[in-house]
Amino acid sequence: MKMRKFTVSALCACSFILIPSMTVTQSHAAAQKVATASADDVETLKTYFKKEDFNYIVETLDTVESKSPEQHNMLISALMNIDLDDAEEAAEQFIADYSDNYKAYHTHASVMGAQASSSIFSALGYAKKAKKSLETAVEIAPEQVAVYQALLQFHLMAPSIAGGDLDEATTLAQTISKLDVTEGQFATAKVYLEKDKQAEAEAIFASLIEDDSTHIRARVELGSFYLGDEQYAASYDTLLPLSDTDLAVVSKADTEAWDTYQERKSNLMYGKYRLGQVAVESGEYTDSGINALKSYLEDYQVTTIDTKGLPGANWARLRLAELLLNADKVNEAQNLVETIKEDSDERFAKTLKEIKKAIKKRAAV
Repeated sequence: MKMRKFTVSALCACSFILIPSMTVTQSHAAAQKVATASADDVETLKTYFKKEDFNYIVETLDTVESKSPEQHNMLISALMNIDLDDAEEAAEQFIADYSDNYKAYHTHASVMGAQASSSIFSALGYAKKAKKSLETAVEIAPEQVAVYQALLQFHLMAPSIAGGDLDEATTLAQTISKLDVTEGQFATAKVYLEKDKQAEAEAIFASLIEDDSTHIRARVELGSFYLGDEQYAASYDTLLPLSDTDLAVVSKADTEAWDTYQERKSNLMYGKYRLGQVAVESGEYTDSGINALKSYLEDYQVTTIDTKGLPGANWARLRLAELLLNADKVNEAQNLVETIKEDSDERFAKTLKEIKKAIKKRAAV
């Protein structure tokens, strides 16, 4: 369990918040009907990522000889949804091409975290490689808050045998606080949670929730903790207000405002997805979960923010289908299942098979 928590957190701390097992690939021919992207057109390639056509992204970028950092990241993110060994090789190439860029090491750590999750026997080795990359990132960019945040996540979630250390995490939280007061609050709250000081963490989150600039993220992080700890009622109460939260869209021309909006919108959407998860895992709050996932899917289809770090539409539809069955809306669930594409991920495939079986059984009654 500890190693699984480490993997997810390592991914979240790095360049892309990739949810494991979001793989579903449209055919290359079908993608061609939408548009033809050049290797230089990263924004267009992002639309293929949103459509979960990872093969097309790989085909487009694989042969580019001098990739930009963003192209490397895009390629590796796509490969992580296809073949982790290939992603590992690409991540090592990213470091070779940009050995002075801390983001290359963050991306490498993400791949190592995913490898650790998929390989029981090699998990510790991959975790140690992730730690080494994160420590190198700190050496390269000691002025960047992000490098300490990523390493903090490692120390909080990795077992001690793999190098995790709560004392080191505490020191990193203090360093982050000196660089950025708000980020220091989030970091300190995470340390408290891992040290089983829930009351102290909740006090910090309560303050962050009162602040309009941080309330969305604070609710998502605290609600996610409650969900992982199976405190479903607390998770539901924390996340539910996000259902009625709206954000005014800003212009991409205003880079600073757009970056802030994009981060907040991403957190808001993820909070809605989490609310759906609460309903699925708890077996309660079904109507709220259905509404949250429908809202998530609507946002996912129309939003102009970068969605690479969010759960794909296929996973959201799968979760929604589960809830529709729980609500005895069999026909609606069946119609939705018909839009879900097959996925090679074992957990996804197993859940989809169970849903189809349940639909068939109920339809026969």
